[in-house]
Amino acid sequence: MAKVAILVPYPEMCEIARPLLEYCTEHLDVQYLEYIETPKAAQRARELEGQGCELIIARGTQAAQIKQAVRIPVVEMCVTTQELGMVMLELKTLLGEERPVIGLIGFSNMLCDTTHFNELFGLELHSYLVKRSDDLVPAVELAAREGCQAVIGGEIVCTQAERLGLPGRFIPAGEESMRNALQTAERVCYAIDQEKHNSAEMDTMLNYTFSGIMQVDREGNIQRVNRAGYDLLECEPGVLMGQPVTKILPALSQSVLEETLLFGKESYALVMDIRRKAVVVNVAPIRYENYVEGALLTFQEGRRIIEMDSELRRELFRRGYIAKYSFDNLPVCSKQDEDAAAMARRMAVYNSPVLLTGEPGTGKTMMAQCIHNESLCRTNAFVTLDCSAWLPETLDTMLFGTVSYRKESAACLAELAQNGTLYLSHVESLPFESQYKLLNLIQGKFLHNGANQPVAASVRVIASTGVNLSARVEKGEFRSDLYYALSVLSLELTPLRQRREAILPWAERFLEEWQEKYKRYVHLTQGASRFLQEYDWPGNLDQLNSLCERVVLLTEKRNIDEVFLRRQLEQVTPKLLPGTEKVVLFKDQKALQIAEALRRNDGSREKTAAELGISKTTLWRYMKKYGIETEYTY
Repeated sequence: MAKVAILVPYPEMCEIARPLLEYCTEHLDVQYLEYIETPKAAQRARELEGQGCELIIARGTQAAQIKQAVRIPVVEMCVTTQELGMVMLELKTLLGEERPVIGLIGFSNMLCDTTHFNELFGLELHSYLVKRSDDLVPAVELAAREGCQAVIGGEIVCTQAERLGLPGRFIPAGEESMRNALQTAERVCYAIDQEKHNSAEMDTMLNYTFSGIMQVDREGNIQRVNRAGYDLLECEPGVLMGQPVTKILPALSQSVLEETLLFGKESYALVMDIRRKAVVVNVAPIRYENYVEGALLTFQEGRRIIEMDSELRRELFRRGYIAKYSFDNLPVCSKQDEDAAAMARRMAVYNSPVLLTGEPGTGKTMMAQCIHNESLCRTNAFVTLDCSAWLPETLDTMLFGTVSYRKESAACLAELAQNGTLYLSHVESLPFESQYKLLNLIQGKFLHNGANQPVAASVRVIASTGVNLSARVEKGEFRSDLYYALSVLSLELTPLRQRREAILPWAERFLEEWQEKYKRYVHLTQGASRFLQEYDWPGNLDQLNSLCERVVLLTEKRNIDEVFLRRQLEQVTPKLLPGTEKVVLFKDQKALQIAEALRRNDGSREKTAAELGISKTTLWRYMKKYGIETEYTY
């Protein structure tokens, strides 16, 4: 229940308020109801705030002064239309005029809407709204000069009006305005109670969360640290408060902190060595009305890196459970590549699962290996499984094993991936039972097939798919809870045709690998390079890699030209000529047009050239360029 004080400028207002307090709700606890002179209102409000008061009800000049003096909410009493209208009629009767001119002087925070008062009460109302107490006396003088025959206002207004010989009336302080103020206060107090409840929960969460949290002011000095932060930094509260954060955290870049405090830039996934621990630090600005007031630093201690013994490492190498690729040796040649690599690096430092999406062959397996080698579990196993390659029963057994009391029974893949990474490609092929077990594994529980109780597990799961998993969820073909767990961190890899500048660097990389393996060395001509870059590569990196290996193995010359590449690609990616069983190259529209024209004209070059609008010599050059033979294949 919020503690409330009511400060009023007239003693009679206390008598109006007392009976109304009996009807207050449980959220409003009025501990103080006081008459206070205006010059003393601000000081008294500060005293009440210091005594634990959480809300003040006041009116007019006093409310304006109190709002500037305290940080707690102030509910302003506003005169109602009915109360103000009664005073208008009283003055009209007093003046004896058919349409008197009356001035209304005061703060806008205490006045109701008077838009239609002239029509309602048959008078001419001039409103003089002020923002400061010092403006009240000049407003009365202005009203007198502008012909007002009487004024309505507070104590200052009525006193000045008397000096000028004008009739004056106090802005009424009736039961209705007091009741409205109390009702507003009840709503505010309800919000205060909710905020106190939420704040208590938040304080508990901050102090019992495993993540360290630190608040710094605009100068970078520490203002607040939660319990986990003290434990992580191994410091006492008295040592940290008021200290420059860069002094406590020397690894925190001064430029990063300045970019946050001066320009509001957020910094994520900064990995620091704090007290011999690998810690992920995020820095976020604290904004208020587009102004940066400070920053919030969150610390997440990385998992302890468990080194495998040499025998287990040799076994993992033998079975291929080691990640080969890293970000340092991955070609990054396009804006899409740069963005994907930057996002993947940020994901790598966390232990949360990652979902990689994209067309087949876009490099999802390589990206998974890079993420593993950038993570805190990079010295441990990287276990892979293609979920589309096995029957459901076999797949489930490979992943989660079977209960056996024989010590020599082989470990399942989930066990081999402990403290490491389990990479599942084509995750959409997992049966529902395995999906449930995978969800438990992500949540830190390993369900061994046949066992009654799960055991604790620590496995980083990376999954990839070439299908729309959300559509599978809609159709009931994939568990929604697993989908949401996997897609906490997700990354889509774009196909090669959308990043053509990456085609040649990847081709060169694949060619280098196959040349080194087979000790056969080749060179691409300019035409061959141009052909590779212009081709759409429906099979993406897989298709490009296959072609590179084929070229290295089958070439009889060191220089690889466009014609040779086209013929090899024809064998790797065949496509039928429409209406025939002849094989043509995928997506070469010019060659396809010429081949179809030759077929329609029974091989007549003269008729074909005329149909295409080119000379026979040009047709011959095209046929030679594309390798189009007499049977109209190429």
